[in-house]
This record gives sequence, C-alpha cells and structure tokens, in this order.
Amino acid sequence: MTLEYLRQALFFFKSHLVALAAIQLPFLLILALLKFSMMGQISDEMEALPSSFVFIGLLELALLPLYWGATIFYMKSVLDGNPLPTLQAISLGISSWGRLLITYLLNGLAVMAGLIMLIIPGVFIGVRLSFADYICVLEGKGASTSLKQSWGQSKEFFWTLLQGYLFIFVSLFLLQMLIEKAVGSSGISILLSLVIDFCSILITIFGFRLYTLSQDNS
Repeated sequence: MTLEYLRQALFFFKSHLVALAAIQLPFLLILALLKFSMMGQISDEMEALPSSFVFIGLLELALLPLYWGATIFYMKSVLDGNPLPTLQAISLGISSWGRLLITYLLNGLAVMAGLIMLIIPGVFIGVRLSFADYICVLEGKGASTSLKQSWGQSKEFFWTLLQGYLFIFVSLFLLQMLIEKAVGSSGISILLSLVIDFCSILITIFGFRLYTLSQDNS
C-alpha cells in the first residue's frame, strides 16, 4: 500500500503544482537568495559568517510554520472540494503560526533526544509524531496535545509512514548530492536546491494522506 499512497501523493503534487508553488516558493526564494548572498561573504567577510548563519536559521524557523500551515490548510480545502486561494491559505497559515511553531520546536527536541540516544529511537519518535502538525493546524489543538494525539493516532500507520518518508527523503537526498557534484557551489546549485526544497513538500503531502486515512478509521 505504501507505493499506492506515494503515487497518490505524487498525483496531488502534479495536479496542484501551481497553487503549491504559489504558497511555498516566495518564502523558499527569500531564503535561497539570502543563502546566495551569504556565499559572497565567504571570502570577503569571514568574521560575519556565524551571525549570518544564525540570522538565516532564525528566519527559516520563523517562515517555515507560516508556509507549512498554509500548505496544510490548502490540502484540506482540496479534500473538502473547495480549494483556497493562495492569499487566503497564507492568511490561515498566519493564524496558526504560533501553535505550529511551538509544535515544530517540541517535535524537533523530542526527535533530537531520540537521536542522541541512538539513531533508531529518533527515527521512531519522528514518525510517531509526524501527525502533530496536521492536528495542530486543522484541529486547532495546542502543541502538547497535538504531539500526544499524534503518538497514538500514527501507531497503526507507522511502517507505511516510515517506508514512504524514507523513500522520498533518500530520493531527494541523492538528487541533491548529484546536483552538488555536477555544478558545485554556485548560483545554479542554489536554484536547483530551491527546486529540491520545494519537492520536499511530497513528504508533507504523503503524511497528510495517511493522516486523513487515520481520521477516517477513527
């Protein structure tokens, strides 16, 4: 069944490519341009690099819940048969920004704790908590409640989620490595990395498909 859900995720991605790009690419482009401008500082202002990395990291952390939440709201609207316009999806994403940011941070800390113990516990925790974002955004629940509910709700779908996430992640990682090997660190590589970052939305779509299935089962 994993392959079927992956196929469905890819079909959704292709069918709604323009809308998804309109939601995510403006934010991803801002980050890509900042990273590109930072590359010019490597030889000129080495002392400023640490602060630049921190700034971009914080900006990415601030923007991610916004376009991530907007994407989740858009996917739900498609499922309901009434796709949201881009600006409305982003507006809804803003409304859930705080909850989703805290959920994302707590999720990351839990996964990091698991990775410190061993790789496998970290992966296990990450998969079991992967419904938390959808619960937080669509059900309007707080971070701790979303994480707790995800832990129980994803149990039945653990192996399917793990297989799908690994397939998408490894595919995108290998593609990223091929790009870096082919073009090195340049403006072209930044642009292609932007495309890879956008394609990682497949992970969100795949997870959402399993989340809706778990909702139907419950």
